[in-house]
Amino acid sequence: MTVFFKLVFLLQLLILLVSCTTLPGQGKEGADAVDSASEVGATDQEPVVLPFPEPAPSQEELDADVVFSALVGEIATQRGQLDMAYKHQLQTAVLSGDATAAERATRIALVLKRPELALKAVEKWVELAPNNLTARQLAAALFLQDGRPEQTLQQLQAIIDISEARGEDGFLHAMAALSKAEDRPAAMGLMRQLTASYPADQRAGYALAMMALMWKDYPLAEAETRKVIEQNPEAGRAYVLLSRVRVAKGDREGALRVLREAVERKPDDLLLNAALARLLVEAEEYEQAYQQFLKVDQLQPGGADLQYSLGVLALQLDRLDEAARYFQKLQESGERPNEVAYYLGRIEEEKGRSAQAIASYERVKKGDFQQDAQVRIARILAQQGKLQESRERLRRMRLQWRDQEVQLYLIEAEMLRELGAGQEVLALYDEALQAHPDNHDLLYARALYAVTIDRLDLLESDLRRILAQNPDHVDALNALGYTLADQTDRYQEALGLITRAFELKPDAPAILDSMGWIQYRLGNYPRALGYLQQAFEQLQDSEIAAHLGEVLWVTGQRDRALQIWQEMLKKDPQSKLIQETMQRLMQ
Repeated sequence: MTVFFKLVFLLQLLILLVSCTTLPGQGKEGADAVDSASEVGATDQEPVVLPFPEPAPSQEELDADVVFSALVGEIATQRGQLDMAYKHQLQTAVLSGDATAAERATRIALVLKRPELALKAVEKWVELAPNNLTARQLAAALFLQDGRPEQTLQQLQAIIDISEARGEDGFLHAMAALSKAEDRPAAMGLMRQLTASYPADQRAGYALAMMALMWKDYPLAEAETRKVIEQNPEAGRAYVLLSRVRVAKGDREGALRVLREAVERKPDDLLLNAALARLLVEAEEYEQAYQQFLKVDQLQPGGADLQYSLGVLALQLDRLDEAARYFQKLQESGERPNEVAYYLGRIEEEKGRSAQAIASYERVKKGDFQQDAQVRIARILAQQGKLQESRERLRRMRLQWRDQEVQLYLIEAEMLRELGAGQEVLALYDEALQAHPDNHDLLYARALYAVTIDRLDLLESDLRRILAQNPDHVDALNALGYTLADQTDRYQEALGLITRAFELKPDAPAILDSMGWIQYRLGNYPRALGYLQQAFEQLQDSEIAAHLGEVLWVTGQRDRALQIWQEMLKKDPQSKLIQETMQRLMQ
């Protein structure tokens, strides 16, 4: 590669990086410096005529000044001298009429965070490439930032005109231009003004609703979406948008109702059925989601993403053979090789076929699941009695993934704890804390382990080390306060710690449970019941159930206490805390 082409490559890389963070929805426009009328959006039947005439080039041939300016701009960019690079790229655009040079100058100014320079360059870019959507979007955003609403509106109208000629939705492109504005009221005002000019075009209202949802103006988003639906009851994407507004407002049931009614109206609408399937997954209604995805597969069979979703859901529902079929089909197609290998390993592990599981996990060579696949291999090896091999694998992982070292220490400690290797757990925590002194995650984990081996001294010292550095560490406050309340008679000290945790996080079930427990230990039974009932309403947990049942028992509400314990034991038959509480109180 010659020096010149290296420089061009570096500049193109810079442009690409900037374009990825400038405006949403740029797509292919950001890659093309100029969209010619004969190429963009053309079809076999009829060429597309774009609305703005392209200017004739200012020079037919390159001269020495242009070549010099272009080379200096490239070299300055490579050396990081962006002020000089901007100057010469813009000069190249002026001398040669090259829209690409104007684009480069614009993006360099954005990297420099010099909006006044970017505005000057983008005006030249729009002049030289008037039908380029990205240029128009950047111009609109920069004019808005400069407080020039009339010019902004002109650019937004141009975006719509260009998009219409290309057969695209110009209102969404216009919204993208405004979507990152710092002055949101001004941007929303311009979007309202723009869309008001198109009262009969449902796409205008849809884009306005999208912008309102993005900026959490839920009443406006819902009102505009309903207008779209009134204009066109068959507009499937409007129902999807309305469901997202409901989700954003915390009304998932309402969102599901919107989509179910829409699917009932249009049972074969692919978009609506797919949206309902995804929302059911979000609501953790996995069986219904699985059935809904099967319907989507009937409407449009064979898609790799759909097969993947069905496989994951089948595994979630413990339908191992069905899950295996979906993933094996993906494996045969060569799609998503790493994800497929991971899930096939999960299936083999669930079936108790350790060797096959390890073989599948070893095929996960990269991606989000690579680390978890290696952890699962380590766990399988430990379960097979190959503890040293397992731990050596985790040690190598810590060397490979330095940024995950603490988390991998925690995973190994938990694995050793499950195997009952108590002294090795403490030794590992010591090693981890030598490598990461005063790491709060490690200290907190060791403290929780210490209480299981009756090392109250270690628990207290670790939690107080955390609180010395962060007095408002909610989990440390709560854990220390609860332990003092449960295992010592230092009730006032415990109350102070729990009260502080409660002030910081008053709705957390674990903290409500601790507050109820300390009130019980202090003899304040009515207050204890209030906190514990509130905690149990939020989280049906065995520990909370044990505490609530105990307070009910000692206050004479024994039938209710027995009911809570028995119902919880059906969900968690191995709960030692409930069993010990019942045995202690019913003697």
